[in-house]
Amino acid sequence: MAANDFNLALQEHLNSIKNRDINTFAKFFSPHHSAIVILPNGTKIEGNDEIIDFHKQWFEDADWHMETKTVDCFVVENMGYALLDVEYKDMDEDGKPYQMSYFLSMIFMKTEDRWILLRDQNTLK
Repeated sequence: MAANDFNLALQEHLNSIKNRDINTFAKFFSPHHSAIVILPNGTKIEGNDEIIDFHKQWFEDADWHMETKTVDCFVVENMGYALLDVEYKDMDEDGKPYQMSYFLSMIFMKTEDRWILLRDQNTLK
């Protein structure tokens, strides 16, 4: 049951990103646990408010598109891990298209009745 519950939460989280839905995205953070996100360029964003603010700005950009495929998923009691293969397309500041292929690994923790994101690591291939 925990794996199915986690898979549903993971899909909801990914959909919140693909749909640029900041309200649903923000539900995956808890004031009791601080998350860390590492972007494909190595930039580290630490703290829930900083991560949500970054994503709010990113979601306002209509140029990007992201496809994900689950490579691995592991769930034990209140911890879940997912490794995704990501294909990302965007436009640079000069309006030129570019794309990136990277792995996205995420660690979630189940707190009471929901899964929260603790770690998000993006690594270029």
